[in-house]
Amino acid sequence: MIKKITKGVLAAAYLLAHGWLAVNWAGQGGMPGAFMSWGAGARSLGMGKAFVSIADDASATYWNPSGLAHLDRSELTALHSVLWGGTVYDFISYVHPTSFGGTFGFSGTRLFLGGFEGRDAKNRITRDFEDARSAYGVSYGQKIMETLSAGATLKKMSHTLDDHKSGSYIIDMGAMYSPIENLSVGLNLQNLLAVTYGTGEDLPMVIRMGMSYKLLRERLTLGLDVKSAIGWDSGMPFHVGGEYWAMDFLALRMGMDPDEFSMGFGLRYDDYGLDYAYASHDLGGSHRLSATINFGTSVRDIKEKTAREFEVEGDAAYRAGLFNEALSLYEKAYSMNPEDREIARKLNIMTRIARIVPRRDDGRKDSQLLRRGLREYIENNNEEVLLLALNYIISRNPDDRSSIRLLQQIGEIEGIEDPLIGVPEGVTLVDYKLHVALQLFYDSQYAEAIKELQDVLVVEPDNALAYKRLGSCFLSLGNRERAIDAWEKSLQFNPADTELELFLRELTRVDERDFTEEEILEGIIDEQD
Repeated sequence: MIKKITKGVLAAAYLLAHGWLAVNWAGQGGMPGAFMSWGAGARSLGMGKAFVSIADDASATYWNPSGLAHLDRSELTALHSVLWGGTVYDFISYVHPTSFGGTFGFSGTRLFLGGFEGRDAKNRITRDFEDARSAYGVSYGQKIMETLSAGATLKKMSHTLDDHKSGSYIIDMGAMYSPIENLSVGLNLQNLLAVTYGTGEDLPMVIRMGMSYKLLRERLTLGLDVKSAIGWDSGMPFHVGGEYWAMDFLALRMGMDPDEFSMGFGLRYDDYGLDYAYASHDLGGSHRLSATINFGTSVRDIKEKTAREFEVEGDAAYRAGLFNEALSLYEKAYSMNPEDREIARKLNIMTRIARIVPRRDDGRKDSQLLRRGLREYIENNNEEVLLLALNYIISRNPDDRSSIRLLQQIGEIEGIEDPLIGVPEGVTLVDYKLHVALQLFYDSQYAEAIKELQDVLVVEPDNALAYKRLGSCFLSLGNRERAIDAWEKSLQFNPADTELELFLRELTRVDERDFTEEEILEGIIDEQD
């Protein structure tokens, strides 16, 4: 543990040292709306406000609304900070992820300094007054793709000085991109659009860019931000900071920006969090304290449950031969949970199937066989049954273009160059495989013959001749029990086969002994077979 903490501190110190050398110390204290650059949440303040590419908590409404897209549960955070000369700075934010997509956020920021003594033109005391600045906003963040999210905030900023009021309506926009694992790049455009009222000042557009990287198994996060105010000679100040989770419940933080050096810590227990930051400024030190609570059901859990419900409905639809309906349901399931590989696989398969065969629910034997093959393929990842089913359908109807195209599609998915079985013209797949099995039996290749006969039973489970020859193969391999079982099934489907019935009776009557191949042939296989 000591080694891990040492590594984290050294890494953070390295980043801070380089940031120190790069900092442009031009301040922004006199810029219009400057109080909105003071940050939100003691966690980010303890990291030197290098948070635009992290923004993974409720303070994302301030730092980068696109970060809201990555939140999984409702969260409330509140900050209270006593600054210099009695100035009080407060921030509160509530975020609410939705199962249908995106996350909404509501935030409020307030800078207050009271106790000013009012005087008239003759310097006589009138009344006390206050200077209050505030901003209230509504934010929304949404994933555009797995590695890219975007968001926006609409807020109202106001300034009250005694009985004078002014302010602005503002739109901020942000984006977050993760080009590789553990690396995040963020952009926030503040005051992108601003409309003032009263005696409000024109606000410069503030561009804030940053990047962050996680290391040490994601326990250490290093961040670097840079910002620029368009039309305002403020340079391009840097913000650098780091956060290290020394234990699952304790985080240590350090950071720096042009105005102050900060450090702090965070505590987490279950759904509750408490963060503290101390900042050293030219005007003195300040303490920042914020509390966070998570509540409600996980949106991920809700989405996974909804996706599962759509998936089950899709399964029922394709089993009934309603392939278009199944495709629509799988698309809904995928939109709820795109990380589920099984849903993605089913969607890929059904997209190709529905494009060729929108539905196959006429109750015919071919339709039932196709649906059974699809079930084996989709649910058990067994393409052999589907390939046999399609080859059987094509051998019975060589002009069935949809089945031919579907066979080619399945072959493409599975990487099979030629999935079509070469069956002689005028012969069905069943007849062909029965003949091949017989030839293999004559050549004493019993295992290969069994495989051909099992293929026949896949597409025609009631084929008596296939069971009859299967029994012969098993007996030739010395498996008397399986041979008897196969012959009994053959008689079940063809009770008129008296020859097999007599042979089976003889087989079960005599003492246990091995039958010769000639005896087996004489008993159950003749030229008519």
